[in-house]
Amino acid sequence: MAFEITIPMAIQLVIEDVGWWEKSHPVGPNSPFRSGLKRRHHPSDYLALVHLARQLNMRPLIAFVACEWDRTNLLKKIPSANWMGADWDNRHNVGPWLDQAAQTLNDNRGLLEIGLHGVGHEFWDQGRRSRTEFHNTQGEMRPLAVIEAHLDAFDRILEQNGLGPLPQAFVPPGLNHSFGGGRHGIHGILNKHGIRYVTTDLTKAKMIHPRQHPLMAWEAGVLIIERGIAPVPWHVIAAQPQFAFDRPLICLHWANLLDEDIQRSLDVVQGWVDFIKTGIDPMQQMLAPDTATCWTQFAYRTLSQIRQTGDGVTINISPLRNLPQSTLKGHFLLKISHSGRPIGWQVDGGRIGELQNQSNTVQLLSIRPDSGVDSIRLTPVWESPQEHS
Repeated sequence: MAFEITIPMAIQLVIEDVGWWEKSHPVGPNSPFRSGLKRRHHPSDYLALVHLARQLNMRPLIAFVACEWDRTNLLKKIPSANWMGADWDNRHNVGPWLDQAAQTLNDNRGLLEIGLHGVGHEFWDQGRRSRTEFHNTQGEMRPLAVIEAHLDAFDRILEQNGLGPLPQAFVPPGLNHSFGGGRHGIHGILNKHGIRYVTTDLTKAKMIHPRQHPLMAWEAGVLIIERGIAPVPWHVIAAQPQFAFDRPLICLHWANLLDEDIQRSLDVVQGWVDFIKTGIDPMQQMLAPDTATCWTQFAYRTLSQIRQTGDGVTINISPLRNLPQSTLKGHFLLKISHSGRPIGWQVDGGRIGELQNQSNTVQLLSIRPDSGVDSIRLTPVWESPQEHS
């Protein structure tokens, strides 16, 4: 065959613990862990994330912790979401730096995607810290009313800062999570609040029912992708880049990308940019433009089957019918490597969207499947040398 077709794995950057302001040390027995930095956060820490996104031409998911953005002390009424309980007072974190950071996030909504991580990341019972906010370490859910109150608080704090609405993606704090509760479990609650995408370590989650696939699971309109272990520990500051490029998610923590010296953070970020750009396989992988594309591509790549049939290829997409359709974008992407001649395509069972020539021999092709089809057939249309001349 004079061409090769793949469904590339769209790799998404997930950056946890974004949103903290106060330094992490010392950590008291019942205080939050925060981001791991030994200095207070600065608005330029958000500009470092913008630089990362812009240099990679993608939209990383920043898993946000909202409590230190509370401008009105609304968390006084939600003692389980903070370490001060009813004495909560966040006035010292409200200042021009908050406005500057909010402006950066709003001005760069096309570059940074806010995700839910938590209000305070942990859970406090009469001032005593317990891991973690939505599940305990055994994967048992916090009470439904508590979870609803925390989600409402997260939403309201975002709105206070002009950062709403509630995100569509959730990264469980501490990787404590559960699966199999259906509409009465955590995913039913998340779906009710418009959250469709979750990533966690499924091997650590409490499994009420077994997952449908080793690398993903779905229920109650939510699609969960296995993230595996983060390539570097959460508290490593200015981390040296490392990642095996063997999964769709590069899960980092904010401190990994920053330096204690604010002036050196862009150098740290640039190191990760260079590492990721050189590590991507040009045919098998791509950088995700957003979370929905990452989840969609992984589902199509993992569940579809591509086989050569005559002078074309057939892609069986019937297994994707089992997934919540609201979690999938209306199109998926193919990478096509050919011999160097310009190439067109005839498609049965779908429609061609955008086509990009990424090089002289590699094309990125968007396919929108027709409703209800089991398979899509692509047949190449080669341009003759006479036409090309």
